[in-house]
Amino acid sequence: MKAIEEKIAELIEPVIRDLGIALWGIRIIRNPKRTILQIFIDREGGVTVGDCEEVSRQINGVIDVADIFKYSYYLEVSSPGLDRFLFNLDQVRAYLGRSVSLELSLPVENRRRFRGVLKNIDGDILEIETDGKLYQIAYPNVSKAQLVPEF
Repeated sequence: MKAIEEKIAELIEPVIRDLGIALWGIRIIRNPKRTILQIFIDREGGVTVGDCEEVSRQINGVIDVADIFKYSYYLEVSSPGLDRFLFNLDQVRAYLGRSVSLELSLPVENRRRFRGVLKNIDGDILEIETDGKLYQIAYPNVSKAQLVPEF
């Protein structure tokens, strides 16, 4: 997680936890028109729209008082969904044997994007099978990991 996301997590995680909900992850999307702060929450049995509304009400003021953003932003609170982003190695590990999509900071065998089955994790080395081949990718090289839904 980047520094600003870590700071936001430190501020809002206790508030969310007090509601009986877990912080799944944080994304900040910057574009010329506006900044979007995405907060993903999860709980056993799933997240309701009411959960998202309550978390949004509770954390909006906390973020504003902390003056993290020097400009306006749009807050989105949602469940991680079926195609959930995976924000840390423990989350990736939980989906061993499932299909994932990875984007890398540095290419591996001239590729930056991989979509395949997560076969193994040894330390921080992910083994993903894609296109009939097994690739080894160091987790610190992963800039984005996402679960591929299976229907």
